[in-house]
Amino acid sequence: MTTVTTDGVRTADISHKGGVAFGYCVSHAPQIFTQPKEEDPAELARMHDGYRSVARSVKEHNVDALIIVALDHLHNHFLNLVPQFTIFTGNPVVAQFNRRRIELNGSPELANGLMDGLLDRGFDPAFSQNEVLDHSFLVPLNYMVEEGLEAPVIPLIINAYVPPQPSIRRCHDLGRAIASWAEASGKRVGIVSTGGMSHFPGTDRFSEPDVEADHRVLGWLESGDTEKLVSMSAADLDAIGMVELRTWAVSLGARGDRVQAERHSYWDSGHCGYAVIEF
Repeated sequence: MTTVTTDGVRTADISHKGGVAFGYCVSHAPQIFTQPKEEDPAELARMHDGYRSVARSVKEHNVDALIIVALDHLHNHFLNLVPQFTIFTGNPVVAQFNRRRIELNGSPELANGLMDGLLDRGFDPAFSQNEVLDHSFLVPLNYMVEEGLEAPVIPLIINAYVPPQPSIRRCHDLGRAIASWAEASGKRVGIVSTGGMSHFPGTDRFSEPDVEADHRVLGWLESGDTEKLVSMSAADLDAIGMVELRTWAVSLGARGDRVQAERHSYWDSGHCGYAVIEF
């Protein structure tokens, strides 16, 4: 696992033992990829470098797979079926957005092992072998691929938008179950969650993200007080435009109690708080 020394320098334990070696939470707004002229190129470049940091951590920690936790904007899961949690168990992993399509290596063996492990730990995820993942996956993965991401990817899709959604605490508990599976199975994985921060798509609050709430949540995570986030109700999350932080809770749970996040970047784009944190 990554440790922080007394001088604040992160170091990596590269021995190949099972567990969750590192975690990230990142935003995935489409504009980070499309780069409209209204957005600050320097801030977008910081986001892109944050995504690339995930690929570098994959290589540094020599993981068996990267679990990427994101959501579905009603592309695959709508009126037909909306599972609370879905593991993609197929190969290859395909993501597509705005005429960009990428294919990555999946690992059906590891993904099915994760399925079994979660079933043994009180979770009943759905699975799919036929999904084209949307921008919540493609935006960060695009830059990880540019950085040379080669490890297999296991997508985990959280129902963030269609009521009734899982509680954020349930998502945190899911992360803890993922960590328990990894440790018991001897599999070494990294985890990255995508979503947020505050934004109100499709509403009259689109240009009014709750930046104060963004900084409040980041402060909690930097101080290791994850409990404040996972104690929030569905109504609390909706009121500040952070329904997508259910994905963040999975990674935070997977990395354990009192984890302290390091902020790589944060920017108020005027419609969404863009963030990258590592822990």
